[in-house]
Amino acid sequence: MRAKIWNVLAIFGVMTLVGARIDSAEAANIAMGTPYQELRPQLLAEGWKPNTGYGLKLANGKPMHRFPEVLCGMEQCRAKWRDASGAERAIMLNRGGPTDDYRVAQ
Repeated sequence: MRAKIWNVLAIFGVMTLVGARIDSAEAANIAMGTPYQELRPQLLAEGWKPNTGYGLKLANGKPMHRFPEVLCGMEQCRAKWRDASGAERAIMLNRGGPTDDYRVAQ
C-alpha cells in the first residue's frame, strides 16, 4: 500500500515539474490575440528556438500545419519553443479557419 502511495506522489511530482516548465503565453509577456505569424519572427529575434520536431509531418516531410512547431486539435493549437536558457515553453493558439491566422490564446 505504501509503495502505491509513493508511486502516486512521485508521478504527481514529475507532472508538477513538467507543468512548471511549460509556461503559458502570459508568462512570456505575449499579448493575447496576437497573430502567430507576427509573433514568430519576434520570438526568433529574442533568441527563442522552435521545437520543429513537435508538430506532425506529412509523408513528404512538410509540416501538417502551417508551422513545424505547431500541433493542432479541433479548435486550439500548441506551439512548442525553447527559450534562451533552453527551458521548454508552450504557446497556446486559437486555430481559426483555413485562411485565418493562428492567434495567441489565453
